[in-house]
Amino acid sequence: MESHEARCLWTRCLTACLAAVLSLAWAGEAGAGLISATGTAELVQGGDYAGWYKYTYDLTWDLKKGLSHWDLLLKPGCTQPDHQIVFETALGGASDGLSTGDGWKPSKPVVFTVSYEGMFEPQGDPSINLTAPLIKWEPDETYDEPGKKGTGQFWFYANILPEYGTFDDVLAAKYGRSKIFGDLDGAYPSCQIIPEPATLVLLGLGGVGIVLTRRRG
Repeated sequence: MESHEARCLWTRCLTACLAAVLSLAWAGEAGAGLISATGTAELVQGGDYAGWYKYTYDLTWDLKKGLSHWDLLLKPGCTQPDHQIVFETALGGASDGLSTGDGWKPSKPVVFTVSYEGMFEPQGDPSINLTAPLIKWEPDETYDEPGKKGTGQFWFYANILPEYGTFDDVLAAKYGRSKIFGDLDGAYPSCQIIPEPATLVLLGLGGVGIVLTRRRG
């Protein structure tokens, strides 16, 4: 009886230890690597998107496997119908991003050999279990593919006002079957759309009225 109980106890201990080892191994794999970006937002002065913003992101990564694709997670408000995000490839452009390829190393000159297609995904990215709205950049691997380490520049147009700061875990990269999150510095879509010109005029008149009222007081 005692021998049977001892064997059961030993089995339970062994199972618990094995589960702990696997959990640590998974956590190490999920947390391995690095992805980060700096963002800018430039007000478009002319053309079809005059008055909109061109968002540009300079991305770097260092992963255990080659980059499969990467996402920029957005606020839920960006799914509203009046929020518009446009990509150059959808308009017949060459790409929505460029990066170094599989053979690139940090010691080498930066040469972009991989092009990307951007897309707005309001339902998230099921391939890495993300449900938040996001922008996804998928590489075109016709001539080259992203490597384990790399750097690139990515862009899109939007009628969305930018906000600025440091935004934690709004970047997600898929590599192999793993994913990793990273931080963004700089411009990030606020999900507040650019006011119409008439609205701007009203806001301006309101501001003038407030100033005049204060002066009279």
